[in-house]
Amino acid sequence: MKIDPKTRHQNLAQHVNEHLESPPVGDVRLSIIAMVLVGFDLPLLLGLLSILRLEFLWMVLPFMLIIHVWAIRLIIKNPYSTQIEMVLFMGIWGLLGAISLFVVVQGMSYYTLHITSVFYYIMINVATILFMYILVKYQIDRYTGDPTKEKKIRSESKYMGLLSASPGIGYILAQSVQETVVLKHVFSLIVVYFFAIFLAYAAAKFLHRYFYMRANRDYVSYQPKSNKEKKKLMKQGVEIK
Repeated sequence: MKIDPKTRHQNLAQHVNEHLESPPVGDVRLSIIAMVLVGFDLPLLLGLLSILRLEFLWMVLPFMLIIHVWAIRLIIKNPYSTQIEMVLFMGIWGLLGAISLFVVVQGMSYYTLHITSVFYYIMINVATILFMYILVKYQIDRYTGDPTKEKKIRSESKYMGLLSASPGIGYILAQSVQETVVLKHVFSLIVVYFFAIFLAYAAAKFLHRYFYMRANRDYVSYQPKSNKEKKKLMKQGVEIK
């Protein structure tokens, strides 16, 4: 994971440079709010309202508290001083969010749709674990080897395109089965599961990115990039790290 110190920054491949860039700080607060409210709270609320069982709320409550308290901290803090922390937050947000939603998916399957087939739960768990393995392996393989050589990027878009298209497909499905309660619950389950998969993808990507940046601090590109902007902000008392 660590880049050879003899390697010059300008010789790094584009995908490696991008992996070592800190997130833009201009709209970081709005991004955090959108991530938490839309990417976590909304699907979680949809699932919990479908189950209507208090024990599931207690199961995911610790994760909810961690994400929300941390998000508030990052919103309040100077974004220039939390650039690497923001990457870690995005990874943990993805990890805890995926776990929370996956727990809710199990509850929706059993208590809302009354699925009792052992085979169903084996299949959904195995499929999810396999998908997580693929995501983690992809991140490791992509950034292993010579960091100065461009690597052919395997198409993640075929998976992410499906995730992006699912809300539209789901909307059409929901409109066509408005009078069918069971299919509405199936639609809700699919939406929550796709959010869980998306958060799992975010966890794999940003947790790897965080540890990669920590291992190669000398190559990390912080915001702002120009020395002129840095000096101006530092004169204003802004901490950059």
